[in-house]
Amino acid sequence: MNAPTLQIALPLAHPLAARQSLFLSTEGQPFTTSRAVAERFRKRHTHVLRAIENLLAEVSDPVFTEPNFGLSDYADSTGRRLPEYRLTHDGFAFLAMRFTGRQAMAWQIAFLQAFNALEAELRARTERYAHALDQVRPALRAVTEGTEAGMNRSQIAAPLGRSVAAVTYHRRNARRLGLLGGAARADGGVAA
Repeated sequence: MNAPTLQIALPLAHPLAARQSLFLSTEGQPFTTSRAVAERFRKRHTHVLRAIENLLAEVSDPVFTEPNFGLSDYADSTGRRLPEYRLTHDGFAFLAMRFTGRQAMAWQIAFLQAFNALEAELRARTERYAHALDQVRPALRAVTEGTEAGMNRSQIAAPLGRSVAAVTYHRRNARRLGLLGGAARADGGVAA
């Protein structure tokens, strides 16, 4: 016989409020700030900063901390520049695990759901762009994948019904778009 499961009723945080606390970096990566965390968790920003600094002192792995806890600053209402941190999904989760209480748990859930939803939207948008690019330039994917597999231009061109020059053209575009690495030429171009 199975033991009954205990269910905790949480005062659920408003999901839209958590979502409004997420931002996109210039690289298109979602993040939140220590100020947004302080506001949503009803903590003083100085306490959240101290919690982050204590966490960073305990974790001596810059491979984890540097990309997930970016020190930044903001201008307060008087124009002073004050510190804040930009937290990625993982940075937020690592910090929020330290907060306790029913209300904190509700905000943890709301933030994690908001991060997951935004990341899913970004993945879907990237997939739409990739699909659109496949429609506009159908040979680009085949040329990129063939090049990555070590095929020469003739081997790629034959099944596509394209010329070797067309493969060279698509390889150049793939490098320009960052789909392929390439050796830079002396004239500033990229080798085909």
